[in-house]
Amino acid sequence: MTPRGGPANPVAAGAYWLGGRQAVQAAMGRGRVRRLVVAEGATGLDALCVAASAAGIPAVRASRAEVDRLAGTDAQGCVAMVDPILPVDLETRLAQLPGERGALLVACDHVQDPHNLGAIARTAEAVGAAGLIIPAHRAAGLSAGAERAAAGALQSLPCIVVHNLTWALDRCRNAGFWTYGAALDGAVDFTQAGFAARTVLVVGAEGRGLSPLVRRHCDALVRLPMRGTVQSLNAAVAAGILMYEWVRHTAVAGRAH
Repeated sequence: MTPRGGPANPVAAGAYWLGGRQAVQAAMGRGRVRRLVVAEGATGLDALCVAASAAGIPAVRASRAEVDRLAGTDAQGCVAMVDPILPVDLETRLAQLPGERGALLVACDHVQDPHNLGAIARTAEAVGAAGLIIPAHRAAGLSAGAERAAAGALQSLPCIVVHNLTWALDRCRNAGFWTYGAALDGAVDFTQAGFAARTVLVVGAEGRGLSPLVRRHCDALVRLPMRGTVQSLNAAVAAGILMYEWVRHTAVAGRAH
């Protein structure tokens, strides 16, 4: 690592500062890191620094306050300038999923909070989802905040950015997928949903839920029963429960056949 000098280069067009050890390590593994800044006194980052040196990536030390300032949050001792995550084309991704095989796609209907988006992506990657579909506008995008919350999951989960979510749902339906929207007033209890092997799970925005047009493009609206005083769940929590219900149901269905 080079001596203390602090970040000298401005952020290149399209790149952004990413903090958090897991997120930075994942970005390093994919060759997205352009510059690494490590806080003075930070420990447990030797492997990351060695990887940066081996890849010829500029690496400097700076004060912890400067590292956190660049990251915009507690950076856990390191921050990196990274190239943005490149989205995957929907048609290309669908062509990669043979029709005879089960698959889960998770679609976010204008989820605004990048931390919710990142948490949804983290669970989607954990259950082996085939992709994450997000709108290009009026929604949290593939930002540093989302990437940090995803703890590296956005590196390996195909991210599909679309201009029209209902168009995307129609394309998925044409490829043999059934679409299930998460809704407080859904007609179907999630335990009775009988998720199809090829499922698109649609999660609504914080507060307002699914938009009316998206609701009409879902094959079923699924609810999570609220038996306490709380009347709704965080979008990422609700999405996680439904994703694992898909896993459970498809595993049981597979054993039955």
